[in-house]
Amino acid sequence: MKKSIITTTILLLISASLIFLTFGIGERLTIISYNNEHSIVDDLNKDIENNSRRIDMYNPDSLALVKSQPIYDYDLSVDLRDEYLYNDVSIDDSIEYLSEDLLLTADDYGNIMPNPNVLPAMVFNASATERASSKLSEAVESAIVRSRQSNAPRVSIDLSKISVFRYEPVVINASVYTDNIVKNISIYVRYKSDKSVRKNCDDRYPINVFKVNNAQYKGTYLHPFGGSLGEYQAVVLVQTKDGVFGYTKDFTVKGRQSPPAKDTKKITTLEYAIDLTTKKIPSVETGEPTDYNALYDWVRYMKCDIFWVIGGQTTGWTGGISPDNPWASAMIKNVENLASSKSKGNVELGAYVMSYFAAGGGHRKGGYEVSVGYNSETRSLVESRHISLADPKRVKDIISILKRYDDNPNISYLGLDFIRTGEVDGYEMVDEMVELTGVYTPANWNSMNKAARMRWLAVNRFKKEVGMKWRWFRAHKESLIIKAIKESGIRKPLWAFTLGWNHGQEHGQDPYMFFDAGIDYDAVMIYEANRPQHVGMLTRWPQYLSGEYNVLVGNMVDNRLQDGSLRPEIEYMRRVYESEAKFNRSSRIRGVFFHDISRMLWSKFRGNGNGIREWANINAAIVSRVEEKYAENPFNVTIKLDERERTGILTIVNRTSRRQNNISIKTDVSQALASIHLEKDVVSIGAGETIEIPFKYSYGRNRYSSLMSFRVKTDNGLENVAVAYTLLHTLTPRVIETPKENTTIMANNNSDPKEDSSAMETKVEDN
Repeated sequence: MKKSIITTTILLLISASLIFLTFGIGERLTIISYNNEHSIVDDLNKDIENNSRRIDMYNPDSLALVKSQPIYDYDLSVDLRDEYLYNDVSIDDSIEYLSEDLLLTADDYGNIMPNPNVLPAMVFNASATERASSKLSEAVESAIVRSRQSNAPRVSIDLSKISVFRYEPVVINASVYTDNIVKNISIYVRYKSDKSVRKNCDDRYPINVFKVNNAQYKGTYLHPFGGSLGEYQAVVLVQTKDGVFGYTKDFTVKGRQSPPAKDTKKITTLEYAIDLTTKKIPSVETGEPTDYNALYDWVRYMKCDIFWVIGGQTTGWTGGISPDNPWASAMIKNVENLASSKSKGNVELGAYVMSYFAAGGGHRKGGYEVSVGYNSETRSLVESRHISLADPKRVKDIISILKRYDDNPNISYLGLDFIRTGEVDGYEMVDEMVELTGVYTPANWNSMNKAARMRWLAVNRFKKEVGMKWRWFRAHKESLIIKAIKESGIRKPLWAFTLGWNHGQEHGQDPYMFFDAGIDYDAVMIYEANRPQHVGMLTRWPQYLSGEYNVLVGNMVDNRLQDGSLRPEIEYMRRVYESEAKFNRSSRIRGVFFHDISRMLWSKFRGNGNGIREWANINAAIVSRVEEKYAENPFNVTIKLDERERTGILTIVNRTSRRQNNISIKTDVSQALASIHLEKDVVSIGAGETIEIPFKYSYGRNRYSSLMSFRVKTDNGLENVAVAYTLLHTLTPRVIETPKENTTIMANNNSDPKEDSSAMETKVEDN
């Protein structure tokens, strides 16, 4: 019995010791809160000690921290495990390791002060967000008025900057001079025009307050994603026995608008790692194999006037990569060959680099710091396939190669892809993140080694405060990289590829921050999403983005990524139309891009039977519809099919104020279609007039849904391309009968793109 008691006692002592080692020994402080329903202003006008629990300021110097051994013995100088981390983890996903060591619980956040230098905020609770904001704003204003009294403490506020872009933090330093005991300090930010208190990036009103010494305090304001520009005030509330007093200091949050984009940008891309001089490209005219110069003919065939080509990547499987030569030589050769190509003509060339993605151990070959991830199953730190955003060498190397392209007179644009890490790595930046954002940490933070701190961040990023500040911090880091590149002396327009879902914020991207930092075009990748996710983007982007910003939208030539429609190719078109129409609430999208021409040429995922000509016609048709929408094309072109009779009507509207003579019409067929016979292939149309041209079409040995294309071209080279798929009704078991005539209407060009996409899915009966 005695042995059992002794054993139990020892186990309890060990458990208590482990708790103290994890969270430290210190005084637990309770945040002041007002939970009653009556006015906060009334509360502030009363004796505060009677309406809230009294809290004495605690002295961090008197806190006895436990001196413990590091929790982990991990040596960061050795290589981490090379383990790929999938980037589809959402911060809202449920996880099974919430009980791990170092994870702060809800009680830790609500009832204690985890860091011995952190001060609690005066939080004013209410039953609803708007109500809380209104009550808090009234309370803050009342405290500011009270500070004019003779018994008010003297407070000096100093800001790190009085004018910031959206990616820059504002450090608020407050010095308090009073003979009275300071019971509490709180820091808020309010909008100057309406005096309403605004939320920090962690979606809370109060800002974490840290005590620097007996009279000095600081907090950091992080402008929230999508927050309004304008004049703001830092507000410091000081509570003594005489009441709560408020003090303010003004600062400005500013933005950078995009330079004018003029006409719609029509772009195709090339993301290819192999030397193009070793490849054969089919001729646009004959289909016969030729060299890489033919790529420009295909760019023009797609009605694109800009060609963006990858010109820099660092991977482990690429030969010749070293710290002195971190970029794949084949890609540099491709860009420079295309820049000097005899076929370039009036196509503008752009060169981009794969900024922080370095698969296959490329970061090791290039001499870079790895971006550290975390495996929740093994609870271990792992090596990701990304370079750390904190590595200064990578920024220098990116600037170096971009300057090489900037100096080339035949290159017009410079670009950044993967200006980010994965969603679940980057934890090597934990110390910088904690210092910059002012996030709460455990009391024994300073006694934890680097690996333990990284693991703490990896687990706690699923907590709201840590997770939101972690996203903001990475967007800040990526913005600083863009700023450094933009200010390095490059002269040409700079674009960045960014993620479409949730504006890229899970990976530390943000369109507003990136524009402020210096990008001129944001190329939003709408691919790698299923239909419901795409619809979610169509909802969230216009809720978020507004203003004259050069945002482009683009889809990938990959049938695996185009679910939700009768044919993947139709879904591909539909998503571009929808995104172009919806992504900016108050302004037009500035262009479209198609990713990428190598997939059209060689990818097995372009679709069975689909070749480069079919995809090129699809992309040209998308460009034509966008041009029509913004009056950048002389024609409107629509196609109407009668599937039963194998006939159709091509309708051409002359939108110009002059007669168009000698308009040529060329047709193209693919897959099962054998031919198209037009009643006329050269026409003239008067100003503002409409002409209808009948045609017949036929199938070969097989008969199934296939693409037909019509190219309407003026004598001075202006062109409008329209496409239609036949037999769409054969792709679904459901049959929709029409009263008299069975028709499929493709892309009514006078209608809204959303209506166009639904028209493209019209199903007809096949007799």
